[in-house]
Amino acid sequence: MLAKAETILRENTLCVLCTESDGNPYCSLMTYLLSDDLRVLYLISTRESRKFKNLLVNPRVSVLVDSRQHRGPTATENIVSVTFSGLFQPLADSETQRVKSAFAQEHQELAEILNHPDSIVFAIKLTSYLLLDGPVAADQGDF
Repeated sequence: MLAKAETILRENTLCVLCTESDGNPYCSLMTYLLSDDLRVLYLISTRESRKFKNLLVNPRVSVLVDSRQHRGPTATENIVSVTFSGLFQPLADSETQRVKSAFAQEHQELAEILNHPDSIVFAIKLTSYLLLDGPVAADQGDF
């Protein structure tokens, strides 16, 4: 089932990033870029956002990616969702510029945040997954 989780990552660009601070969960819809080895998600935010402040306090996150992004209105197949556990990782300046350039090429809709003076690119290292294929079939493992 790890192959199915990897397919979901490759075929989508939207995720829900779930952070936590002081016992308060917080979810954000995000666009991501995927590393070549399929083990790291790159995300962009602002330094003053709640999600980024939460990451600095608690680097453990949950990330949800699912198959709804490509479903038509009459689709009958199961929605496949994968919930990943992961760890926030800041990026070196050299890597930040490379990832920002990749975001600019692949996601022109993010131009405003990419050009924002307070924007920051960061990584989430994926560590484990729980895959649901419809409402019942499940598989989990380390990533």
